[in-house]
Amino acid sequence: MIYRIAIGLAFAVGALATDDLAQPESKLVDLNIIALDNHGQPVNDLTSDDFQVSDAGKKQKIAFFRHNESKLAPAPALGPKEFSNRSAAELPHATVILFDLLNESFGSRGYASNELIKELDPLETSDSLYLYFLSVDGRLYPVRGLPGTEGELRSIRGAAWTRQIKPLMDEAMRRVLRVRPVEIDVAIRVQLTYAALDALALQLSMVPGRKNIVWVSDGVPIALGPMRSDTGEFVDFTPLLRQLSEALDRSGVAIYPVRQVMLGHQDNIGATSGAGATGGAGTGIQSLETLDDFAGLTGGRPNAGKDIGAAVQQAMSDLRFSYQIGYYPLSRNRDGKFHKLRIMCKRKGVHIQAKTGYYAWPDPPGTQTKQAIDAAIWVQRRRNRFARHPVARSKRPAHGTF
Repeated sequence: MIYRIAIGLAFAVGALATDDLAQPESKLVDLNIIALDNHGQPVNDLTSDDFQVSDAGKKQKIAFFRHNESKLAPAPALGPKEFSNRSAAELPHATVILFDLLNESFGSRGYASNELIKELDPLETSDSLYLYFLSVDGRLYPVRGLPGTEGELRSIRGAAWTRQIKPLMDEAMRRVLRVRPVEIDVAIRVQLTYAALDALALQLSMVPGRKNIVWVSDGVPIALGPMRSDTGEFVDFTPLLRQLSEALDRSGVAIYPVRQVMLGHQDNIGATSGAGATGGAGTGIQSLETLDDFAGLTGGRPNAGKDIGAAVQQAMSDLRFSYQIGYYPLSRNRDGKFHKLRIMCKRKGVHIQAKTGYYAWPDPPGTQTKQAIDAAIWVQRRRNRFARHPVARSKRPAHGTF
């Protein structure tokens, strides 16, 4: 038996080793796409023929297409003397509101808090909605935590949790709000912010399907000039942004920024490039652009306004109606550079929301060989299992089902 497995692996490795040199296609590029009409309503009757995808200016052949539509399932029937505070079954996705106290100016915190209370209180369904604070020392504080996390245990569950949003917000603000420590400079804030977003994405990766983060924040700069850097040198946060945006994309997370900055305030970090601004002299890069970059690289929706309610409603709606498109770019196109994406709809009046590009990092050498070995081992294990348990053959699910 071991001899036959070794021969099988040898043939697989030999075939795939050649494929590593001659394989014309690379790994699948997976895109989550939102299609909206002129009124911002979802368009749900499109087919793969309606879409056109360009990668770095080159038209791509669509290899995979699926229309995703999640609907509230009817609540399960309850037995005698059984009660439930859930109005429907769990949806296979999540929307998280991240209230960013670390990067909010003191003047805009109260405004944003009042807006959150006003917009969340009347929501009829909030089973898949969660709320976190990013504290002034860079920690995530769950007001209503994600399923399976420590934050869920101490928060109110069910669709009615937003009906108690004011006492929940007041208690959370008392716990985490204090004057921002003066020793936390802008560079440290940026790193703490990115670390918190990465940690939140890790938690969200355990939730199936697409996830959205409504990031209520003044934003963070993408660069610091010498006058604002603690080292006296120019600091570029672009590599951190790239790394984090890729981690968010792998976790299936899109960013919906809502900028609550009070324009003209001295704590408007990165808003101007003049002397004394966070961006530093000559950077010319604003924190608003950083938020837009996050939205574009993850497939979220840029929003420079202050309408938290509209952003939350849009994020929740976009999770329910979407299209999934996949294509295989040529292997030689994985050149380690940023590839600009352009997704168009041939039907007039349809607006497309999707990530604007990605970094085409090449696969490590031998990736396809390793995949072949893993596949051969998996097949052999399945054969051994069915040989030991013949009855299992009749219970195997049909191939190609999802």
